[in-house]
Amino acid sequence: MSPDEALDGTVAEAAFLVRSRQLSPVALTEASLARLETTGKSLYAVATLTRERALEEARAAELEIASGRYRGPLHGIPYGAKDLLATKGVPTGWGARPLQGQTFDEDATVIRRLREAGAVLVAKLAMIELAGGLGYNTPSASSSGATRNPWDRTRWSCGSSSGSGSSTAAALVGFAIGSETWGSILCPSAFGGVTGLRPTYGLVPRTGAMALSWTMDKIGPMARSAEDCRLVLGAIAGHDPADPSSLPEPVGSDRSAAPPPSDARGYRIGVVRPAFGKIYD
Repeated sequence: MSPDEALDGTVAEAAFLVRSRQLSPVALTEASLARLETTGKSLYAVATLTRERALEEARAAELEIASGRYRGPLHGIPYGAKDLLATKGVPTGWGARPLQGQTFDEDATVIRRLREAGAVLVAKLAMIELAGGLGYNTPSASSSGATRNPWDRTRWSCGSSSGSGSSTAAALVGFAIGSETWGSILCPSAFGGVTGLRPTYGLVPRTGAMALSWTMDKIGPMARSAEDCRLVLGAIAGHDPADPSSLPEPVGSDRSAAPPPSDARGYRIGVVRPAFGKIYD
């Protein structure tokens, strides 16, 4: 399978190929960077490309895997992060033009955990300025411009995790990290037809993330399958002493290792009818 074909698929599929050394993390990363530089820019989905860091991380992943050290299903997989997560030495502008030169001296906890899992950061992704703190009346209220929906470029991708939703839907990255106070993961996921997971408050630490609401902000994955969201959540969830709001004890089972159910019988799915009562164009 070619790197481009692998990038079109899921993280779980690419991870199998990477682990079995049928797919090079460097080649996969280069394919992602190429798409971000062309399609990503035309969708206004990219805040900053992290080419140098990405290739460094991809080469390290390739060497580790070749030597028999496999970190897990995110090892060598390219991803993008919403531009409100601090990234050492990389501009983190929070979607606001006056803050485009802002940098931090260390990675946000989520970025650090993904690096420890072997994931490759290829881009900081566009967002509505200050995560929608000034409202959503103007989709172009972003230093990157109005992010386009890859399924219909005349339409907005929704926000505030605009670039995370658009780049995941367009298969520019294996997965993306978004954040949500009220709808900022769910709306771009719905508009783009991807799977977004808004975790329980406190499940994923927010150290190093711009705060919109200390009592409501959540960080979560956006991917092309529920399984991929599970894999990413397994890497980023867990207590962080630097974030007093993060849950002190692990909740439930190991998300990265839990096998999918072999039989759906016995499960119940709840539907919140008011949420599905209207269809928005």
